[in-house]
Amino acid sequence: VACFGAVHFEAKRHGIMGVPRSQLPRLGTTLRERGHLFIPVLTILTVLYSGYSAPLAALAGTVLCFPVAALRASTRGNVRLPVIIDAMIDGARNALAVALACACAGIVIGVVALTGAGIVFTQAVIGLSQNYLLLALLLTAVAGIVLGMGMPTTPAYIVMTSLLVPALIKLGVAMPAAHMFAFYFAILSAITPPVALAVFAAAGLAKADLWSSGWAAVKIGAAGFIVPFMFVYEPALLMIGDWPTIIWRFVCSVIGIGLLAAGLHGYLLRRAAAWERILLVGMAFCLVKPDWMTDLIGLGAAAAMLAWQWPSRDRASETAEAQADPAK
Repeated sequence: VACFGAVHFEAKRHGIMGVPRSQLPRLGTTLRERGHLFIPVLTILTVLYSGYSAPLAALAGTVLCFPVAALRASTRGNVRLPVIIDAMIDGARNALAVALACACAGIVIGVVALTGAGIVFTQAVIGLSQNYLLLALLLTAVAGIVLGMGMPTTPAYIVMTSLLVPALIKLGVAMPAAHMFAFYFAILSAITPPVALAVFAAAGLAKADLWSSGWAAVKIGAAGFIVPFMFVYEPALLMIGDWPTIIWRFVCSVIGIGLLAAGLHGYLLRRAAAWERILLVGMAFCLVKPDWMTDLIGLGAAAAMLAWQWPSRDRASETAEAQADPAK
């Protein structure tokens, strides 16, 4: 949602128009022809939420791929022995990199377990943070980004589960939230300068400046640096708790993340002035903070901002269309 909002508002600010509706594929037709391919994905989610292990969920989804593809003529041609053999070869080849990375991480974990470094590191984090959760989270975030600079996401996350996650759990963080916090920052290292491997690859393809691309990636993915903290302070976002709270927190968080993207990229219903951008970011933080009062303040301020920009929205749209189509 955050990346979609960032790309949308940045495109609107620069007057970049979308593909004409006449050239878009019809949703109903696409779902009829390809919708059944979602069945393996839904199966994986169902097995996971039923309490079974991730390998079993992956196995169930994999086993269903070929029977599901055979359900319709449009995808039935893929259910052939050569295709199955090629898929198995590709799967084994792609698994090699992950297996090697996990093996390297396993060596680190073994050293940590045998030497007791994990306990020492946990105590060090707790000692440095002085039992202050926010400081411990910041230390964990920095450590995750630094670890991710030198290794892929999977081994970086595995190492963090041995060194840092126990400290967060000891400070009272729910186990799923602690693991998601570590996982997010292990991923975000790929777009965080100075060593942002994903950004470097994209900049090379686009022949763009590395530093400009890096900061643009951070700007687009800014919500990713906030969402992990939301998981910790409001576990309802991980579907922990009662359903009314889960739904309310989800709605407020989505609106808040959208407002954050609008504020950072300077566009809501039209180009936003500097003071409007500051207010949009402030509203976003009100909504992502788990508190009823700040939620109401953020929603009220967002409604006021929409009402403020509403009268000038058409003029901004016409300007964008004129920039996109000079013939007009």
